[in-house]
Amino acid sequence: MDKEEISFSSKSQSYCVSFVSMVDSVGFTFQIKDAEKIRKYYSIFINTMAAIARNFGAKIIKNTGTSLVYFFPKTSSTDNRSAFIDVIECGITMIAASNTINEKLREEGGLPSLYYRISADYGSVEVARSITSPDTEDLFGSTMNICAKINSMAPSNGMVVGNDLYDHYIAGIKSSSFSSLADDSNGNYDSYNFKKIGEYSIAGSKSSYPVYSVSLSKNRRDTVISPIQSLKSYSDLDYDQLPLLQQHHHNQENAHNILLVDDEPDTLFTYKTFLLDIEGCNVDAFTESQKALQHFAQVNPSYYDLVVMDIRMPGLNGLQLYYRIKAMNPNIKVLFVSALDAAKEMVSILPDVKLDDVIQKPVNQQDFTNYVKATLA
Repeated sequence: MDKEEISFSSKSQSYCVSFVSMVDSVGFTFQIKDAEKIRKYYSIFINTMAAIARNFGAKIIKNTGTSLVYFFPKTSSTDNRSAFIDVIECGITMIAASNTINEKLREEGGLPSLYYRISADYGSVEVARSITSPDTEDLFGSTMNICAKINSMAPSNGMVVGNDLYDHYIAGIKSSSFSSLADDSNGNYDSYNFKKIGEYSIAGSKSSYPVYSVSLSKNRRDTVISPIQSLKSYSDLDYDQLPLLQQHHHNQENAHNILLVDDEPDTLFTYKTFLLDIEGCNVDAFTESQKALQHFAQVNPSYYDLVVMDIRMPGLNGLQLYYRIKAMNPNIKVLFVSALDAAKEMVSILPDVKLDDVIQKPVNQQDFTNYVKATLA
């Protein structure tokens, strides 16, 4: 007897699942006559979305060229509240990546801009494996079907969630264990706006399924800036104030403004000292990436000439921070500081980042300042 194409697990699972799909891909790709450019168009979209999804712990199920389907294994545990935040953060980060993706498309011979929709939901799924792809899981069931259907209800470069994920997320926020994670007052995660935008009519049923749009909250707590005008020595640092460290010398004409972000206070102080030795540099430094992002959003988008950041940071990591900042200023220059293995990973994930954009640890002052000077030149 021939082997069956797919075989199902004997147990159902509950996961958050998600779809990200191009909007009107047929219309846009019809404009592209060159086969190589068509391949480039699809690969930039799919590879960037897949890299972001994996960064949030998602597993890719399949892609159709115009869409990517993935799920979040850690959401199988209802106690893992941060995993549900990752689902929302993943979608928000994908939205923020729009400007970066379209900038890359323009660089590739003027390819047309693309737009996409993101949907996510939570529920029971059936897990199967194929004989042709035994190491890859495929998911089936009403949760997958509904998530696919509600995708069209999302706005261009927007995100929607189904009622089951919405209820689970809101219920989690109300629990004391989850509220500390969802509250942006500790700088760990953004807060979000959920707005009911319609209902999906389930075939064969009189009931309708509510659908909600997701966006970042505009009512964020203002970042408090505490300038420290003079630091004569390492021992002068007040570590309670260091996350808000701002040292301004903004009265110099033609000065370069640099945003520095690293979660290690000792490292931050070292890098800041290196940068202040470069003539004509203003440096604003943060140990919390969330506060750095809030500050960046409050100033003129073109105020900073360069952002220097670590890659592995709690809350918003370097990848997330990169996409958020690029969404506000696509032309901002960015240098990462990290180990060699992370550098190679970063280059493979971000379409416009090269190895030359990564300062490899361990860092000495000469190499550090040379990188910065070359980038600012």
